[in-house]
Amino acid sequence: MNKPEISIILPSIRPENLNNVYDSILLSTKRTFELIVAGPFPLPQRLQDISNVKYVKDIGSPVRASNIASTLAEGKIFKWFSDDSIFYPGALDKTIDLLYNMGDDYKNVVVMKYLEGKNGTNKTLQNDDYFKMNGSDWTRSPYIPNSYWLFNECVMYREFFEELGGWDNRFLGTFYSHADMANRAQFLGSNVIMADFPISDCDHEQNDHKPIEIAQVEFDKPLYYSIYNKPDWVMNEMRLDIHSWKDSPIVWDLRFKVQ
Repeated sequence: MNKPEISIILPSIRPENLNNVYDSILLSTKRTFELIVAGPFPLPQRLQDISNVKYVKDIGSPVRASNIASTLAEGKIFKWFSDDSIFYPGALDKTIDLLYNMGDDYKNVVVMKYLEGKNGTNKTLQNDDYFKMNGSDWTRSPYIPNSYWLFNECVMYREFFEELGGWDNRFLGTFYSHADMANRAQFLGSNVIMADFPISDCDHEQNDHKPIEIAQVEFDKPLYYSIYNKPDWVMNEMRLDIHSWKDSPIVWDLRFKVQ
């Protein structure tokens, strides 16, 4: 059986959104893809019957779930996504075209813009600086080069993702784990360009987002700055063990009760 060209990783707690996510992928690319979902709740019945959708049950943190899902990936191109977003039509194909046009270096990365906010409101497409590490109050550091991009939305080669060792399981939410990966990737010489169009629309009007907010503010932000708000962060190990999720808590107690 031929392997898919694209692997899309999706940590998810909102199965009611997954049909829309899948349908948006169909409109965003004509290439072969697999959607790999990890989370506590079963897939909608429709997706259970589709051969290019994989599911693994996990009740750990979103970062742990993402890393577990990544071990099932078979595509050449690697993409992560969230279940409160949808792809724009044709945008994923345009992004991958940009990646291929960069040349053959497996460290090439394309980062993309996205619209975010509450549904029904006017969403503004931010300028380039908004998507840079030092353009965000959440990730800015005097010891990070101003050229570094955030990896909230990006595509890369799976080979490079696996070399990086996935996401750091010390983080709980995906935002800071993506930022950490972006710093490590760019320190190791990744070639990064920004697409000049948005790839997705994110809906922040979710009533189950509180655990993520707590994780970001109380746990992940202090951890991130303990690493990157000092000049010697470049002495840290930039390549992680991709199977280190096995050492993270099985139950994410910010969302689920530990029995």
